[in-house]
Amino acid sequence: MKLSFYILSSIATAFFLQFPIIHLENYYSGEGVIFDKTVHYPFVEPTYSKPYNPNIEDIKITEKFISEHYYEYKTNILDSFHLDKSVIKSKYKNPKNVINKYYKYNRQYAGFINKYNDTIVYVGLLNFENKRKANNYFEGWKENIFFGFDGFYEKNQENFLINLSKKEFVYKLNTKK
Repeated sequence: MKLSFYILSSIATAFFLQFPIIHLENYYSGEGVIFDKTVHYPFVEPTYSKPYNPNIEDIKITEKFISEHYYEYKTNILDSFHLDKSVIKSKYKNPKNVINKYYKYNRQYAGFINKYNDTIVYVGLLNFENKRKANNYFEGWKENIFFGFDGFYEKNQENFLINLSKKEFVYKLNTKK
């Protein structure tokens, strides 16, 4: 009797602690997971104030913003290092090409409020074109915010921070001249 109760309560706990899985076919073919404020945001953000639960409307706004402003974001980063911006293909000025580039990437979403009371959404993109390989490298991606370094991870993941309040990317470096 105790064993069956333990098994049932474990299944119920696992069921209730799952994060929402979404599908936004206009932006990607895979899955997205929305982490709530119970998940520890693992990155050091100097302006972090408190966790925030992104909702589906926040996610749609974020996806649209990335597709429409990707080229600008990438060229601003290169410009800040005084690097040649021509390495970013001009085709990424077109949002459809950005969507195609990341269409087979699964998504992770998390949010926080910064010390200026702005709503920030983190988007982690994980390449699932080769599902077998991705499942090995991104094991547990639906339960934890995932970030790897070097090799496979360098080529198969990308992340963005979007300030929804100001409708702009959050840069980790100074892009202002």
